[in-house]
Amino acid sequence: MDLSFRDLGGKGGPIVILHGLFGSSQNWAGMGRRLSPFGRVFALDLRNHGDSPHSPSHSLADCVQDLLDWVRARAFEQVRLIGHSMGGLVVMGFAIEHPDLAAGVASIDIAPRPYPPEQGEELRALKTDITACRSRAQLEQLLLPLVPDARTRQFLMTNAARKSAGYVGAARDGFRWKLNVGALERNTVAADWAAVTGRYEGQALLVAGGRSGYVRAEDHALMRRYFPRARIETLPEADHWPHVTAPDALEASLRGFLDAIERPAARH
Repeated sequence: MDLSFRDLGGKGGPIVILHGLFGSSQNWAGMGRRLSPFGRVFALDLRNHGDSPHSPSHSLADCVQDLLDWVRARAFEQVRLIGHSMGGLVVMGFAIEHPDLAAGVASIDIAPRPYPPEQGEELRALKTDITACRSRAQLEQLLLPLVPDARTRQFLMTNAARKSAGYVGAARDGFRWKLNVGALERNTVAADWAAVTGRYEGQALLVAGGRSGYVRAEDHALMRRYFPRARIETLPEADHWPHVTAPDALEASLRGFLDAIERPAARH
């Protein structure tokens, strides 16, 4: 699968950022540019997200293979990996399965374990027919009863795109969801971590949000079981979206992580 991506600039060895569930490379463009002094930064769209192709399957193995294909297609010898939420599960799985290609791995507010599905509200909103909406204001009003939280609502709306002019059954200038909602509802990325074995001996970082419940105290030992060299940092003011609620603290943490890694050679 040929994943869509954003080249966020910078010179030197590659840094690859993967977003979380229902996100896209767009969400990480700002943070990626902040990290460009450390190398050439790429933010990817996972399958079934953003502008990447759709597939009926969305497993950990699928996403790891997609990332492997993307890295090999560009002949990168090694990449430094940063992943948020679902993207964190993918980059950790990639580092364990392909340690020779991973110069280091950072997971943002997600531990290497299965998580129960908790996106019922978001999925109900994403199943809403938005083809009749003629403006983003109308779209937001439609979603308001389903997603009362304004920030979550705005986040989901980043996945709404204008319908193509010739789309049958849509109002003129109507919207469509870019996500493959059905595949994501069935996704097994988190559940698949129950079967992951092995270790990654390279540099690793786990960033936990102090106001998020995604990383528990008992997850610290689990992280070090898979990643013996892991450094674990908690950002007190951050929730599950630290790139939004604590961007300066997250940038400092990621800069420290990148600074500790020998930079991979750039592809010429």
